[in-house]
Amino acid sequence: MEMQVSKEYMMTDLNKNVTRDGRPFIKAVMVDEEGTQYNSIMFDSNKLDFEPEVGLIVHVEGGLQQYAGQTQLKINMMRLCEGADPSDFLPRSGLDAEAMLEELKRIVYEYVKTDYLTAFLDKFFADEELMERFMKSPAAKSVHHAYINGLLEHTLSVTKIAVMMGRYYKNKANIEHLIFGALFHDIGKIYELKTAPGFDYTDSGKLMGHLIQGIQLFRSIADGIDNFPDDVKDLVSHLVASHHGYLEFGSPQVPKTVEAMILHHIDDIDAKMNTFYSIFNKEEVEEGWTSYDRLLERQLFRHPYRSGGER
Repeated sequence: MEMQVSKEYMMTDLNKNVTRDGRPFIKAVMVDEEGTQYNSIMFDSNKLDFEPEVGLIVHVEGGLQQYAGQTQLKINMMRLCEGADPSDFLPRSGLDAEAMLEELKRIVYEYVKTDYLTAFLDKFFADEELMERFMKSPAAKSVHHAYINGLLEHTLSVTKIAVMMGRYYKNKANIEHLIFGALFHDIGKIYELKTAPGFDYTDSGKLMGHLIQGIQLFRSIADGIDNFPDDVKDLVSHLVASHHGYLEFGSPQVPKTVEAMILHHIDDIDAKMNTFYSIFNKEEVEEGWTSYDRLLERQLFRHPYRSGGER
């Protein structure tokens, strides 16, 4: 049974194609003003009176249906909305970016005391253009923390866990290096991703990716700091380069230091937790099972025993 839909969306991830019998169709991700995203499909798209493009705001008539275990928006009619502001349709976390940035700064300065590292932090946080990008960027196009301020939220979370892990393994791991890895592991996404006219990859992001871009940014700042040791530059660069954990997941190196191994697992768990709750929220699951998620290759179960074991 379909749930009928009549509302405005921003069109992203547009793909135009034809069926085997020659009928033109389009696939797109549709984002509403609440940030909810749906994979969508429209057949006979040649009958539209406008040319579909990424970033356009459209009014859609259609229905939500289940397809291959996922909720899909089947579009029956679509018309262009003139004068709509695309920024109103970008998903947002609802968290205060300024407050998150201040919390991040407080944490890193509390635990990073080495002179050349604090000098680095001073220069990094003083760059207003860089901070503006950092606060607005998503952490991904669609997988985890895929909303405005998502990169900052993810970085803050990874840094908090890095502090806990660094303190626990204080005789085995360098907590300052681990914090630098947490701070910079995804920083290249400010250059890899763009937010207009919707979340997408930049040309440089497609050519290099955020790991290389993050290392470039880190080393460009470190090279301007007096007495910043070359071997520490290499160690932090390795943290960024290896944080995906596996060559097949895009890391040019696998983790080869204690700090790199810790960072990889911190990053992975924070991304997975965000993905779990994004699915719960998208499907409005308070208790019980979600539909099958193709990325995670499983259904998810939301049980009632949360918040310290209280039902």
